[in-house]
Amino acid sequence: MTPEWVSAWANLMMGLSAVVAGWAGIRGLNAWRAETVGRRKTELAEEVLAQFYRARDVLTWARFPASEDDEDEGRDEVRAGSGADDDELERSEIFTPVDRLTKESQVFSELQASRYRFMAYFGEEAARPFEEIRAIHTEVIDSAHNLIRTYGEDPTGSEEAERGRWEAAIGWGEGEGDPLKKRLDSAVKAIEQTCRPLIEERHKKRRNGLF
Repeated sequence: MTPEWVSAWANLMMGLSAVVAGWAGIRGLNAWRAETVGRRKTELAEEVLAQFYRARDVLTWARFPASEDDEDEGRDEVRAGSGADDDELERSEIFTPVDRLTKESQVFSELQASRYRFMAYFGEEAARPFEEIRAIHTEVIDSAHNLIRTYGEDPTGSEEAERGRWEAAIGWGEGEGDPLKKRLDSAVKAIEQTCRPLIEERHKKRRNGLF
């Protein structure tokens, strides 16, 4: 083999080595990117699922009436301290869900702040439970305001049915048939269906020592 052929062969081998090294580097980079994106998706899924659980608990608590004993005790204390009559006390009770939700407003601010990141990773359809939580939150607050606004009026016909919906929204008298609670549970279940598989897969990998 002539020196020219030897040189050409060496150059060819060097070129092939560079191509193989470059291909391996690209594959490694792509694998690293995929792993990084997967880890971020899982971390976001854990964060969002925890936020939904917290939002569900706050909304449930906001709509939960005080026990009769606590209510009677509270009435006596308020009446003795401020001279408030029964109408004022009842209006205060109607507004209780708004007060409770206001105290926990950061829970819902953080949840909505996660919405667009969630959409970026999981898609707009998967993010619909965020809209449902916000709609439920708004319905509770608006219903309390409407009950205060129309307090003392004598509703008839459709107005009476509408007032019944407002009372149901703030948690008065629905019990097992509470439609708002069913919507809330459905929203949490929907977000679980998106987030839970990723979380369980990550925990499985941790148990197996993969990462």
